[in-house]
Amino acid sequence: MIAAMSGHVIRGGKPGYDRLLLLARERWADTSALLEQAGVGAGARCIDIGCGGGAVALELARLVAPGGTVVGIDADEVKLALARRAAAERQAGNVEFTALDVRDWDGLGAYDVVYSRFLLQHLGEPGRLLRRMWAAVAAGGVLIVEDADFDGCCCGPPNEAFALFLDTYRQVLARRGGDHAIGRKLYRCALAAGIPHPQVRLVQPVHQGEAKMLMWSTLEATADAVIAEGLATRDQITTALASLRQYSDNPHTLICGPRVFQLWARR
Repeated sequence: MIAAMSGHVIRGGKPGYDRLLLLARERWADTSALLEQAGVGAGARCIDIGCGGGAVALELARLVAPGGTVVGIDADEVKLALARRAAAERQAGNVEFTALDVRDWDGLGAYDVVYSRFLLQHLGEPGRLLRRMWAAVAAGGVLIVEDADFDGCCCGPPNEAFALFLDTYRQVLARRGGDHAIGRKLYRCALAAGIPHPQVRLVQPVHQGEAKMLMWSTLEATADAVIAEGLATRDQITTALASLRQYSDNPHTLICGPRVFQLWARR
Protein backbone atom coordinates (compact mmCIF):
# COMPACT_ATOMS: atom_id res chain seq x y z
CA MET A 1 0.00 0.00 0.00
CA ILE A 2 1.24 3.48 -0.80
CA ALA A 3 2.46 5.38 2.23
CA ALA A 4 0.19 8.38 1.80
CA MET A 5 -1.22 8.45 5.27
CA SER A 6 -0.34 9.77 8.67
CA GLY A 7 0.95 6.37 9.75
CA HIS A 8 1.12 2.78 8.55
CA VAL A 9 -1.68 0.50 9.73
CA ILE A 10 -1.18 -2.75 7.79
CA ARG A 11 2.28 -4.28 7.88
CA GLY A 12 3.98 -4.64 4.51
CA GLY A 13 6.93 -6.72 3.31
CA LYS A 14 6.72 -10.41 2.41
CA PRO A 15 3.95 -11.22 4.96
CA GLY A 16 1.97 -8.31 3.56
CA TYR A 17 2.53 -9.60 0.03
CA ASP A 18 1.24 -13.06 0.97
CA ARG A 19 -1.85 -11.53 2.59
CA LEU A 20 -2.53 -9.51 -0.56
CA LEU A 21 -2.26 -12.63 -2.72
CA LEU A 22 -5.01 -14.21 -0.62
CA LEU A 23 -7.07 -11.04 -0.93
CA ALA A 24 -6.50 -10.96 -4.69
CA ARG A 25 -7.68 -14.54 -5.12
CA GLU A 26 -10.83 -13.82 -3.12
CA ARG A 27 -11.60 -10.52 -4.86
CA TRP A 28 -10.70 -11.28 -8.48
CA ALA A 29 -14.13 -12.43 -9.70
CA ASP A 30 -15.77 -9.16 -8.60
CA THR A 31 -12.88 -6.98 -9.78
CA SER A 32 -12.81 -8.76 -13.15
CA ALA A 33 -16.53 -8.12 -13.60
CA LEU A 34 -15.99 -4.45 -12.73
CA LEU A 35 -13.18 -4.04 -15.25
CA GLU A 36 -15.37 -5.59 -17.93
CA GLN A 37 -18.31 -3.34 -16.97
CA ALA A 38 -16.03 -0.29 -17.16
CA GLY A 39 -14.88 -1.26 -20.64
CA VAL A 40 -11.20 -2.05 -20.07
CA GLY A 41 -9.79 -3.54 -23.25
CA ALA A 42 -6.81 -4.10 -25.50
CA GLY A 43 -4.45 -1.21 -26.13
CA ALA A 44 -5.30 0.79 -22.99
CA ARG A 45 -2.65 2.68 -21.00
CA CYS A 46 -3.30 1.82 -17.36
CA ILE A 47 -2.07 2.75 -13.91
CA ASP A 48 -2.78 0.90 -10.66
CA ILE A 49 -2.30 3.28 -7.74
CA GLY A 50 -1.34 1.56 -4.50
CA CYS A 51 -0.81 -1.69 -6.42
CA GLY A 52 0.53 -3.65 -3.44
CA GLY A 53 1.70 -7.04 -4.67
CA GLY A 54 0.67 -6.25 -8.24
CA ALA A 55 -2.07 -8.85 -8.64
CA VAL A 56 -4.55 -6.51 -10.34
CA ALA A 57 -1.80 -4.80 -12.36
CA LEU A 58 -0.78 -8.18 -13.76
CA GLU A 59 -4.36 -9.01 -14.70
CA LEU A 60 -4.73 -5.59 -16.31
CA ALA A 61 -1.58 -6.31 -18.34
CA ARG A 62 -3.24 -9.45 -19.64
CA LEU A 63 -6.51 -7.68 -20.43
CA VAL A 64 -4.95 -4.78 -22.35
CA ALA A 65 -2.54 -6.87 -24.42
CA PRO A 66 -1.66 -6.51 -27.18
CA GLY A 67 -0.61 -2.92 -27.34
CA GLY A 68 -1.64 -1.84 -23.85
CA THR A 69 0.64 -1.00 -20.94
CA VAL A 70 0.33 -0.97 -17.15
CA VAL A 71 2.20 0.91 -14.45
CA GLY A 72 1.82 -0.15 -10.83
CA ILE A 73 2.95 2.29 -8.14
CA ASP A 74 3.43 1.60 -4.45
CA ALA A 75 5.80 2.63 -1.67
CA ASP A 76 6.64 -0.91 -0.51
CA GLU A 77 9.79 -2.01 -2.34
CA VAL A 78 9.56 -5.55 -1.00
CA LYS A 79 6.13 -6.07 -2.51
CA LEU A 80 7.21 -4.42 -5.75
CA ALA A 81 10.25 -6.70 -6.08
CA LEU A 82 7.97 -9.71 -5.66
CA ALA A 83 5.54 -8.24 -8.19
CA ARG A 84 8.37 -7.81 -10.70
CA ARG A 85 9.36 -11.43 -10.17
CA ALA A 86 5.76 -12.53 -10.80
CA ALA A 87 5.67 -10.41 -13.98
CA ALA A 88 8.86 -12.04 -15.21
CA GLU A 89 7.48 -15.51 -14.50
CA ARG A 90 4.38 -14.65 -16.51
CA GLN A 91 6.48 -13.05 -19.24
CA ALA A 92 4.34 -9.94 -18.86
CA GLY A 93 6.52 -7.42 -20.63
CA ASN A 94 3.86 -4.71 -20.76
CA VAL A 95 3.78 -4.01 -17.00
CA GLU A 96 6.24 -2.11 -14.82
CA PHE A 97 6.30 -1.45 -11.08
CA THR A 98 7.59 1.81 -9.63
CA ALA A 99 8.28 2.78 -6.02
CA LEU A 100 6.49 6.06 -5.39
CA ASP A 101 4.60 7.84 -2.65
CA VAL A 102 1.15 8.84 -3.90
CA ARG A 103 1.84 12.36 -2.68
CA ASP A 104 4.52 12.60 -5.36
CA TRP A 105 2.43 11.11 -8.17
CA ASP A 106 0.95 13.10 -11.02
CA GLY A 107 -0.12 11.92 -14.44
CA LEU A 108 -2.15 14.64 -16.12
CA GLY A 109 -4.15 13.07 -18.96
CA ALA A 110 -1.68 10.22 -19.33
CA TYR A 111 -3.88 7.12 -18.90
CA ASP A 112 -6.88 5.41 -20.42
CA VAL A 113 -7.51 3.50 -17.18
CA VAL A 114 -6.77 4.87 -13.71
CA TYR A 115 -7.44 2.23 -11.07
CA SER A 116 -7.14 1.86 -7.29
CA ARG A 117 -8.40 -0.71 -4.78
CA PHE A 118 -8.59 -0.46 -0.98
CA LEU A 119 -6.28 2.56 -0.80
CA LEU A 120 -8.63 5.43 0.00
CA GLN A 121 -9.63 3.93 3.37
CA HIS A 122 -6.10 4.72 4.55
CA LEU A 123 -6.03 8.36 3.46
CA GLY A 124 -6.82 11.41 5.53
CA GLU A 125 -7.96 13.37 2.46
CA PRO A 126 -9.17 10.85 -0.13
CA GLY A 127 -10.76 13.60 -2.22
CA ARG A 128 -7.36 15.05 -3.05
CA LEU A 129 -6.22 11.78 -4.58
CA LEU A 130 -9.52 11.32 -6.41
CA ARG A 131 -9.11 14.73 -8.05
CA ARG A 132 -5.60 13.83 -9.24
CA MET A 133 -6.74 10.42 -10.41
CA TRP A 134 -9.53 12.03 -12.45
CA ALA A 135 -7.08 14.56 -13.91
CA ALA A 136 -4.90 11.65 -15.05
CA VAL A 137 -7.71 10.13 -17.13
CA ALA A 138 -7.31 10.85 -20.84
CA ALA A 139 -10.29 11.78 -23.03
CA GLY A 140 -12.42 8.69 -23.46
CA GLY A 141 -10.67 6.97 -20.56
CA VAL A 142 -12.09 5.65 -17.31
CA LEU A 143 -11.49 6.03 -13.58
CA ILE A 144 -12.13 2.87 -11.52
CA VAL A 145 -12.06 2.73 -7.72
CA GLU A 146 -12.94 0.02 -5.23
CA ASP A 147 -13.08 0.46 -1.48
CA ALA A 148 -14.64 -1.07 1.58
CA ASP A 149 -17.24 -0.36 4.22
CA PHE A 150 -16.25 -2.47 7.23
CA ASP A 151 -19.59 -1.82 8.92
CA GLY A 152 -20.87 -4.50 6.57
CA CYS A 153 -18.72 -7.24 8.11
CA CYS A 154 -20.47 -9.96 10.07
CA CYS A 155 -20.05 -13.50 11.24
CA GLY A 156 -22.23 -16.30 12.51
CA PRO A 157 -22.32 -17.42 15.21
CA PRO A 158 -20.97 -14.39 17.13
CA ASN A 159 -17.28 -14.46 18.01
CA GLU A 160 -15.47 -12.19 20.46
CA ALA A 161 -12.20 -12.25 18.51
CA PHE A 162 -14.02 -11.22 15.33
CA ALA A 163 -15.64 -8.36 17.23
CA LEU A 164 -12.25 -7.29 18.59
CA PHE A 165 -10.82 -7.26 15.06
CA LEU A 166 -13.59 -5.03 13.75
CA ASP A 167 -13.40 -2.65 16.70
CA THR A 168 -9.62 -2.27 16.62
CA TYR A 169 -9.49 -1.93 12.83
CA ARG A 170 -12.05 0.87 12.85
CA GLN A 171 -10.24 2.66 15.66
CA VAL A 172 -6.69 2.25 14.39
CA LEU A 173 -7.65 3.53 10.94
CA ALA A 174 -9.27 6.57 12.52
CA ARG A 175 -6.24 7.18 14.75
CA ARG A 176 -3.97 7.06 11.69
CA GLY A 177 -6.19 9.33 9.59
CA GLY A 178 -8.19 6.76 7.64
CA ASP A 179 -11.86 5.79 7.37
CA HIS A 180 -13.12 2.21 7.70
CA ALA A 181 -16.43 3.17 6.03
CA ILE A 182 -15.06 5.10 3.03
CA GLY A 183 -16.78 2.71 0.62
CA ARG A 184 -20.26 4.10 1.15
CA LYS A 185 -18.87 7.63 0.87
CA LEU A 186 -17.15 7.08 -2.50
CA TYR A 187 -20.03 8.45 -4.55
CA ARG A 188 -20.23 11.80 -2.79
CA CYS A 189 -16.42 12.00 -2.59
CA ALA A 190 -16.30 11.55 -6.36
CA LEU A 191 -18.91 14.24 -6.94
CA ALA A 192 -17.07 16.62 -4.60
CA ALA A 193 -13.86 15.90 -6.55
CA GLY A 194 -15.53 17.09 -9.76
CA ILE A 195 -16.12 13.65 -11.25
CA PRO A 196 -19.41 13.80 -13.20
CA HIS A 197 -21.95 10.98 -13.34
CA PRO A 198 -20.00 8.24 -11.52
CA GLN A 199 -21.52 4.78 -11.69
CA VAL A 200 -21.60 2.70 -8.51
CA ARG A 201 -22.37 -0.86 -7.59
CA LEU A 202 -22.06 -2.87 -4.40
CA VAL A 203 -20.75 -6.39 -3.82
CA GLN A 204 -20.81 -8.28 -0.53
CA PRO A 205 -18.30 -11.10 -0.19
CA VAL A 206 -19.17 -14.20 1.78
CA HIS A 207 -15.89 -15.89 2.62
CA GLN A 208 -15.46 -19.63 2.22
CA GLY A 209 -12.42 -21.87 2.28
CA GLU A 210 -9.09 -20.07 2.60
CA ALA A 211 -10.77 -16.67 2.24
CA LYS A 212 -12.16 -17.03 5.77
CA MET A 213 -8.61 -16.35 6.95
CA LEU A 214 -8.66 -12.78 5.60
CA MET A 215 -9.93 -11.31 8.87
CA TRP A 216 -7.32 -13.26 10.82
CA SER A 217 -4.56 -12.13 8.48
CA THR A 218 -5.67 -8.49 8.70
CA LEU A 219 -5.74 -8.59 12.50
CA GLU A 220 -2.28 -10.14 12.46
CA ALA A 221 -1.03 -7.50 10.00
CA THR A 222 -2.41 -4.60 12.04
CA ALA A 223 -1.36 -5.93 15.45
CA ASP A 224 1.68 -3.68 15.82
CA ALA A 225 -0.31 -0.54 15.00
CA VAL A 226 -3.18 -1.58 17.29
CA ILE A 227 -0.80 -2.18 20.18
CA ALA A 228 1.10 1.04 19.51
CA GLU A 229 -2.16 2.98 19.68
CA GLY A 230 -3.06 1.36 23.00
CA LEU A 231 -6.20 -0.27 21.61
CA ALA A 232 -5.26 -3.76 22.83
CA THR A 233 -2.37 -5.49 24.56
CA ARG A 234 -0.03 -8.01 22.96
CA ASP A 235 -1.63 -10.77 25.05
CA GLN A 236 -5.12 -9.74 23.95
CA ILE A 237 -4.09 -9.81 20.30
CA THR A 238 -2.38 -13.20 20.70
CA THR A 239 -5.49 -14.67 22.33
CA ALA A 240 -7.76 -13.15 19.68
CA LEU A 241 -5.63 -14.47 16.83
CA ALA A 242 -5.76 -18.00 18.23
CA SER A 243 -9.52 -17.80 18.67
CA LEU A 244 -10.13 -16.27 15.25
CA ARG A 245 -7.99 -18.90 13.52
CA GLN A 246 -9.96 -21.66 15.20
CA TYR A 247 -13.21 -19.95 14.26
CA SER A 248 -12.09 -19.48 10.64
CA ASP A 249 -11.05 -23.14 10.37
CA ASN A 250 -14.46 -24.31 11.56
CA PRO A 251 -16.55 -25.32 8.51
CA HIS A 252 -19.76 -24.52 10.41
CA THR A 253 -18.99 -20.79 10.80
CA LEU A 254 -19.83 -18.01 8.36
CA ILE A 255 -17.75 -14.88 7.74
CA CYS A 256 -18.88 -12.01 5.53
CA GLY A 257 -16.25 -9.50 4.51
CA PRO A 258 -16.76 -5.76 4.22
CA ARG A 259 -19.21 -4.36 1.70
CA VAL A 260 -17.17 -3.35 -1.35
CA PHE A 261 -18.30 -0.29 -3.29
CA GLN A 262 -17.15 -0.16 -6.90
CA LEU A 263 -17.17 3.18 -8.70
CA TRP A 264 -16.28 4.07 -12.26
CA ALA A 265 -16.61 7.15 -14.46
CA ARG A 266 -15.68 7.78 -18.07
CA ARG A 267 -14.21 11.08 -19.22
